[in-house]
Amino acid sequence: MKRLFTTIVILMLIAVLGTAFYKLYFVKYSYTEARADTNEYYGVEAEDDYPVILEDELSEHRARMIDDTIYMDIWEVKSLINDRFYLSTADETVSYCLPDRVITISEGESGWTDSEGGSGDEDYSILIHHDDKFYIALDFVKQYSNFSFAVYTEPNRVLLVTEWEERQEATVKGSTRLRVSGGVKSEIVADVPSGSRVVVLEQMDNWSKVMTEDAMIGYLENRKLGPVETVTPQPVTDYTEPEFSHLSMDGRVNMAWHAIAGAAGNITLEERLAGTKSVNVVAPTWFCVLNENGGVESKSSREYVDYVHSRDMQVWAVLDNFNGPDGVQQKFLTTRESRTNVIDTVTEAVLDLGIDGINVDFESIMAEYGDDYIEFVRELSIRCRKEGLYLSVDNYVPYNFNDYYRIDEQGVFADYVVIMGYDEHYAGSQEPGSVASIEYVTYGIEESLTEVPAERLINGLPFYTRIWRTAADGVTSEAYGMRETQAFMENHGMTKEWNEAAGQNYAEASEDDATYQIWIEDAESIERKLEVMESYGIAGVAEWALGLETEDVWDAIAAYVEKK
Repeated sequence: MKRLFTTIVILMLIAVLGTAFYKLYFVKYSYTEARADTNEYYGVEAEDDYPVILEDELSEHRARMIDDTIYMDIWEVKSLINDRFYLSTADETVSYCLPDRVITISEGESGWTDSEGGSGDEDYSILIHHDDKFYIALDFVKQYSNFSFAVYTEPNRVLLVTEWEERQEATVKGSTRLRVSGGVKSEIVADVPSGSRVVVLEQMDNWSKVMTEDAMIGYLENRKLGPVETVTPQPVTDYTEPEFSHLSMDGRVNMAWHAIAGAAGNITLEERLAGTKSVNVVAPTWFCVLNENGGVESKSSREYVDYVHSRDMQVWAVLDNFNGPDGVQQKFLTTRESRTNVIDTVTEAVLDLGIDGINVDFESIMAEYGDDYIEFVRELSIRCRKEGLYLSVDNYVPYNFNDYYRIDEQGVFADYVVIMGYDEHYAGSQEPGSVASIEYVTYGIEESLTEVPAERLINGLPFYTRIWRTAADGVTSEAYGMRETQAFMENHGMTKEWNEAAGQNYAEASEDDATYQIWIEDAESIERKLEVMESYGIAGVAEWALGLETEDVWDAIAAYVEKK
């Protein structure tokens, strides 16, 4: 009886210990067979919804499957793949500019046309308007861009690759499971076969975050991974970017803007050129956009062109958007018809008069029209390239707040990008300061060279300064030419002294309870700016504007131009 009792006790202890062992090892340390809801895991919201895995990370971007074709929002395509695709919501079209033609696709159509009379057809609708968004087929985008994409289901997902940087990879040793997080109790995301390759995204002590070949992301045990290797993926080169030809002046450009308020102003040319040296381009302000329909006013003159050519100079006629009677115009940029009106009107006049090029000076463009503006530049460049005309485009000194002017894209399509290296302080500035300090000019050139090749960059210099008046009623200023500035200083007994920080002479005076300050543009300040331009090897110089200068500035400018 005692022996039986002992046996029972032993069996009960074994049962208790066995249960404890099971809970400790099998329950706690065994691998769960529970599988994750991968649609929820990837955030799939509908049958046609395809989350985008960008490079190796699940992103917030989405694709859609429509009639067995994968599409992305045109704005996401522009952001991630190729921003040269241009959407006109007014026309419900998408266009794409090549060096010699414009490809155009209309919403809901499988065909496309180009500006040279060409056409083609796909076996899907290229552009679709759906849920208040415009979607473009990635298969079509692929014809104009180097990237790769792969489409998977269960769950829906698109792997989008646009970069081919070094990454860590490993081979899986033995079949295993990909899990939501590191741990044997984490739900299964996918089965991973032995011998498959994975991208190692993050390594921890016992687990690593990886991406499989079919773009499933999760965690594997480190013991299931072979040696981790650094691999450089083979870039996709399905599409070869076309070559853009550019006209180039022999030697450095010296473009002098000639401000003309009306047609009668053309007669001032001979007088304005009288004291100049080494000018090889004259840019009269001849054409201005009048309205949103693309109407253009012209102040051009054949006699003017003939005279400039007789002086062995070129004429690059200025096209602006702020000298017309209706003020600043930019709505014309939003439709193909109105942009074409401007381009046709100007180029036909230019060709008729024998003008050599066009200088675009569109100012105060708002950010909402940025895409329309750069499309205008692209389209104009195609026409200029076809007709053998120079195209230069004027720009503010580049900052983040005006980067929608897209000088990088201008540098591809235009022959020259001109930086207006002045108006550091302007009429509305609340504190006195230089129009173009040496630091400002240097910054403008350096920033521009990050996006535009030096051989196509021109820096504009001011032939004017601002005379600042500070009094109890606030700060005001007026723009003066160089001669007028000298006269003002003499009349107010002002003495100049060199300011090294500004790279300019400086003068000030107090009278009648007001303080006058001038950061002077003169031959010395111009020469200092030219030294900086020389050091960066840019394409040349422009001056605003003829008639505001003193003759001695031309010696410094001529020395700069003739060095190359």
